Amino acid sequence: MNLLTENTNDHLGIEPLIIAENNIINIANFQVKIGQYLGQLTTDIYYFQVNILSEDSNTNKLGLLRVGTLTSGLKREIEIREAIADYKLISPLLTHTQIDCVIIHLPSSNNQEYPDNAPITEEITTEQTANEATTNELENESEYLAEEYYQQEEINPNISPEKLILLSYLPESNETLETWLTQETSLEESIFIVTQICQVSRYLHQHNWCIINILPQFIQMTTPIQIYDLTNVYPVNETLNTGLLGKYCAPELASQKNPINELMNSYTVTALLYHKIHQKPINIEQLIDIKINPIPRIYQILKINLSLIPEERFSLSQLLANLVETRQSLTAPKITWQIANNSTLGLSTKRLQNEDNYGVKQQQLSNTETMILGVVADGMGGMSQGELASKIAVQTVLSEPIPSNFKTLEQRQAWLKLLFEKANENVNHHVKDGGTTLSVILAIGKQLIIAHVGDSRIYLISKGEIRQISEDHSLVALLVASGEITLEESLTHPDRNVLTKSIGSKNRLSAGYIQDLSTTNQELSINLEHQDILLLCSDGIWDLVPNHELLELFNQTENLQSSINQTINNVLERGASDNATILALQCQMEK
Repeated sequence: MNLLTENTNDHLGIEPLIIAENNIINIANFQVKIGQYLGQLTTDIYYFQVNILSEDSNTNKLGLLRVGTLTSGLKREIEIREAIADYKLISPLLTHTQIDCVIIHLPSSNNQEYPDNAPITEEITTEQTANEATTNELENESEYLAEEYYQQEEINPNISPEKLILLSYLPESNETLETWLTQETSLEESIFIVTQICQVSRYLHQHNWCIINILPQFIQMTTPIQIYDLTNVYPVNETLNTGLLGKYCAPELASQKNPINELMNSYTVTALLYHKIHQKPINIEQLIDIKINPIPRIYQILKINLSLIPEERFSLSQLLANLVETRQSLTAPKITWQIANNSTLGLSTKRLQNEDNYGVKQQQLSNTETMILGVVADGMGGMSQGELASKIAVQTVLSEPIPSNFKTLEQRQAWLKLLFEKANENVNHHVKDGGTTLSVILAIGKQLIIAHVGDSRIYLISKGEIRQISEDHSLVALLVASGEITLEESLTHPDRNVLTKSIGSKNRLSAGYIQDLSTTNQELSINLEHQDILLLCSDGIWDLVPNHELLELFNQTENLQSSINQTINNVLERGASDNATILALQCQMEK
């Protein structure tokens, strides 16, 4: 056995705590059996794997015991834990305590980790791994006997003999980040795990702490992850006593002259991502020209954040945002839209102009978000007034630029409301005694919202069912809602074309005038699914082609345009007493 004594204290009569393999000791209310010595993994701290004993030996749990000086990283860790309280990504301590005297027996199997002729010092002055730690040369390699004498260096009397001891659970080795780094995983999963490390880093930095190195064997791969060791977390602007090198340490830490800052933490997180992507840590000798796999977005993140010039790196918030967006680009389905449309003047001798108008606008908002805007308007007013009204409304909707604040559902719905208000103003100003219905769908990614005024309709065909998601702003709809007539009677009611709401018929739109999805769906949005179909149509369609027939037409063929054309043919065969317009948009999702 090698022996490391922190202080004999014989003259003080203090009973020492002896930490040796297979010893059973009491730490606060916990009985612990010392197992494997893990090394001196950070300055002045000794790590041991232990068994936390219980009355039922079948429920013993693996634990981590750490012993360090009062000024070691354990002191910092206690301060951090007190500052952040119960943060879900950091595993709680079972207990921490202060011991007056500690004797540590190091197993002889670790002789290679503690080379001969290396003196023991009370305070280690460099950051080091277990392979770099030092110990006494034993004069006798037999087992330790209490009465035997072991030469030791004199301990600085200014250094307190008291030690800090921290006890926590310890994850099984196959559940650690260290093991995960050796496994093959998807790029999406790799980014997901590193993103959580970045989240912890940003949270700690918000409390003025920075992670400057990572010990993967003490991070558990649960959901979310659990970090067991915080000894490599330092206060912002603190300067290390000596230089520090490590797999995940920013290069500037090699000099102790550089105060600890956020950009060092950003490097650490990114170095971990590099390790996972390339299945090996960064080779320090190649720092000037790091070889990075050519993966779009990942390449840029690694190249920028592993820069030798700290100022070129992302802040933790920027890095986190980039990681999240990159993961979204991998997990979000690629959405494309099949579009078909048709419109007919109809057969009425009273209508010589098609007063319907429609249009579609598609735009790429970001790497992960595609927007599609579909609109149908049915004008009214006689002569050319209805045609002009619907044309102005459609052009207003399609020509309005996308605002910069367009991230939230509420912002997007507010933008649709603004479009309707502008369309109303334009129609009211340019068309005398005219107006138009206006039905708009807006899909960004999978999220669908609508805005609607009038009696044109919006349908959603999904999973073999058809559902009207707009409401009819008409006299007969009010009569049906009040129970004065039945739905069947409304189909032939003489006033079925009388509107209660339209665009352009009044100077300003009152609150609640524009319908959104919450009226028919209870929620403001719907999440679309693969092959969902949206139908926008004027009353010239739905007046002659009932819902069940529309469902049959669009379910029986994969050719969207064929279904559209057949719908128009059915309208013409049934008299087409009104203009008839139908726009179909089918969502295609691809992983």
